[in-house]
Amino acid sequence: MRKIICGTVLCTSITLAGMAHAAETARMSANTIRQATVSTQSSGPASARPEIVVWILLAIFFIAALAMTGGSSGAMMSHYYVASDEALKTDIKRVGTSEQGFGIYEFRYKGQPQRLRGAMAQDVMRLRPEAVRRHENGYLMVDYGQIDVRPALID
Repeated sequence: MRKIICGTVLCTSITLAGMAHAAETARMSANTIRQATVSTQSSGPASARPEIVVWILLAIFFIAALAMTGGSSGAMMSHYYVASDEALKTDIKRVGTSEQGFGIYEFRYKGQPQRLRGAMAQDVMRLRPEAVRRHENGYLMVDYGQIDVRPALID
């Protein structure tokens, strides 16, 4: 039952993130899209705005799905990379340290009202680099299945 609920929530999350991406793209004029295309070819991660919105929404929905299923087991979480780069977050406050030495942080994703708890990709990279992956947009993602910090939606 837990797998069905988690699967349903994750599928819904992906659908909602896709809808958010479509709405963001629809709001952009043809001229803005041309400018964004040119700027993404010549600049770094800061120019990929619609994609960042999708990754932030996916991260929030993933954390909410984990919270709804009681945290899930390590096997269920293996290889689920979540956008966790410090550059995507605001209102960052360290609230503890895990048994394995990872920092535990409370934060908000930029432009989002939800407060979350989790790891910071830059910290995880220092202690367990194999648990961090760089997405093509340049931002770091954490495989929470490889660390002892569990993401949580606070409010």
